[in-house]
Parts: sequence; structure tokens; C-alpha cells
Amino acid sequence: MLVLAVLLAGAGAHAQEYRYEGGVSLGMSSYMGDVNRNVLKHPGFAGGFLFRYLINKRFAVKVDLATAGIKGNSADFNIHYPGGKTYSFSERYYDAAVAFEFNFLSFGMNNDYRKLKRVTPYLSLGLGAAYSSSGAFSPEIPISFGVKYKLKPRLNLGLEMRARMMMGDKVDGLKDLNLIESGMMKNTDWCPTLMFSISYEFGEICKICHYVD
Repeated sequence: MLVLAVLLAGAGAHAQEYRYEGGVSLGMSSYMGDVNRNVLKHPGFAGGFLFRYLINKRFAVKVDLATAGIKGNSADFNIHYPGGKTYSFSERYYDAAVAFEFNFLSFGMNNDYRKLKRVTPYLSLGLGAAYSSSGAFSPEIPISFGVKYKLKPRLNLGLEMRARMMMGDKVDGLKDLNLIESGMMKNTDWCPTLMFSISYEFGEICKICHYVD
């Protein structure tokens, strides 16, 4: 996927003044799984670091390192389990992911022929892995939608909603409570986050070598 992204966007790489971007993010975490049916119930704290390889003004490859707290209690909902049991949990997971990112608009501040925009929505899709304090390890598919705002030529703000589809059912420490066997794509946990980020671009590109205006 990353090779394809480079091939698709390589022709526009000369328009990028900086090649890298790094930053931090803070926000709210949530959980959808065996004992939670409302994504707004029991929010937790999430934080992390991000790094982008800027292919051009539209495309990037992003690496995230994050941690988030998740909670749930089946007593909050009308959920019936075998034997009339109730379940609750409080865990923290740590995850790393790599994603291909697409900006809907050419992102930047220069007022030239490129018609750059200081605000752009974006989408990203990737692969990652999470480790929970319950002792569970799970591959994941992170799907994100967000908005970026260029505060200054090298300083960016962002707001991102990320849905992590865990390819497992034990990030919360609970598994198969309805006695229905889970699988890689069945009866799995979802761990969404809403994150605010601030990031800084660096690694100036040689303007002569890359024909940057």
C-alpha cells in the first residue's frame, strides 16, 4: 500500500517544502464491545505521538504511538448474559500503527499557482497492533477521519476521530461472554478515540534539487 502511495503521488513531491512532521496528541478514548453499547459511556484519557512522512500536499504516511484507557460495565445496559452474570472492567491499551493518509485539499499556506488551503479534511487507513493491560495482544485496523489547520507555515493543528477495529475480543479482558466464539473479524472490540494534535514540520527539501518555488 505504501509503495502504491509513493507511485501515485511521486509526481507532486517537488511541491513540498518539508519532508517530515512530528507532534503530540491528547484527547478522549472510548470502547464498544461486550459490555458497552454507547460510545459516549465511560470516556477515558488518550495521548500519543505522531510522525508523518510528507509525500506531497495531498498524501502522507503517518506513524502513531498511543495509549488510551477504556472502561465498561454491563449493568449500565439491558444486556443479558448466561447465568444472569454482570461484567465490568477498566483497562489501558498501548498501540502502534502505520497509515496512509489522504488530504482532500492541497494543504499549505503559500499563495501561488498550487492554490494551497490552510484547512483540509482528510482520511487515513492503516494497520497496527495493540497490547492491553489485561495481557491481550491484538492486531488492529485504524480508520480515521480528521481536519487539519495550518496555524503557521510549519505549525499544524489537527482534530481526528479514529476507529480502531481490534481483530480480537480480549482487549477489555473479557472474551465470548455470550458463549459465541469470536474470530479475527467477528465479535471483536472497537476502540475509538477523539484526539487533538499539534505538530511541527521539519527536514527542509533541497529547493534546487526538487524544483520547489
